[in-house]
Amino acid sequence: MDWHIVFYKDKFGNEPVKTFILRQPYTARAEIIHVLDLLHKLNFSLGFPYVKKISGNVWELRIKYSSNHYRILYFTATNRNFILLHAIRKTTNKLPQGDIDIAFKRMRDHLNNL
Repeated sequence: MDWHIVFYKDKFGNEPVKTFILRQPYTARAEIIHVLDLLHKLNFSLGFPYVKKISGNVWELRIKYSSNHYRILYFTATNRNFILLHAIRKTTNKLPQGDIDIAFKRMRDHLNNL
């Protein structure tokens, strides 16, 4: 059975990760979609350098395109879903704690609204 890529949706219907992806240049967007497709097809077989555990049930999808580094934070949910919580273009060596906090807040929000 396949795993599915699902965009987190807030109470207003906004999908912040989808919005982030669509705002990237076309070629970067293509690479992001390529890596999302790898996650969909390989799910838990996709390992480092593409996937890294952050904490608890939150994971980081790591995408490199040219000199840009993108990160999509996600978690695994029921019904074989990868819920994409937060996305950034990384500009520092370490993933900022504020971005991790956003991902955890959105995960709690998603789980509370099932």
